Amino acid sequence: MAEIRRNAGLNQDDAAALAHASRPTMSRLERGAPSSTAVIIDLLASTGYEVLLVPRGSRVAIKEPS
Repeated sequence: MAEIRRNAGLNQDDAAALAHASRPTMSRLERGAPSSTAVIIDLLASTGYEVLLVPRGSRVAIKEPS
């Protein structure tokens, strides 16, 4: 998550604001501590990612945007 945040040009305070969380929450998340699904999804969405749920055993092919 830290790499995603840095690649988006965000510091922890900015990322926390986008994820509707606190900076300490962002720090814990980046250290691998449990975090709410909402915070994770908000951070990923605000940095250009999507979360995709796939049944176990399924295969997914990702096509880069053109």
